[in-house]
Amino acid sequence: MNQEKREPPQKTSGKPLGFTNTLALLLVLLLATGLVGGFVLAYLSIRYQYTGALACYTVVFTPIGTALSIVLARVVDKNRAENTSESGDGIVYATTKAAGFKLNNTGSENSPSI
Repeated sequence: MNQEKREPPQKTSGKPLGFTNTLALLLVLLLATGLVGGFVLAYLSIRYQYTGALACYTVVFTPIGTALSIVLARVVDKNRAENTSESGDGIVYATTKAAGFKLNNTGSENSPSI
């Protein structure tokens, strides 16, 4: 019998999430959990004919929504700053520009080259 040694599977993920991205992800999960909980609470209120206010529940998740909007705005600003060169070009454009814009002139009448 031919027994080959198997190599352990390699991790396919790149680098781990940074602090800001992890914070944003956790806040989104927390807000989503609150939203689901709100729907469950609304369903139970209707089912048991509760006619009181549910303000105590909504007051808890209002600051979380505000924090989420602030954190997500900062994450977008940080990623934009990291992926833009000094001249304002995107990182893919700058990489292609540094490589010399090698284009294929294989266009035709129906499909011009780029």
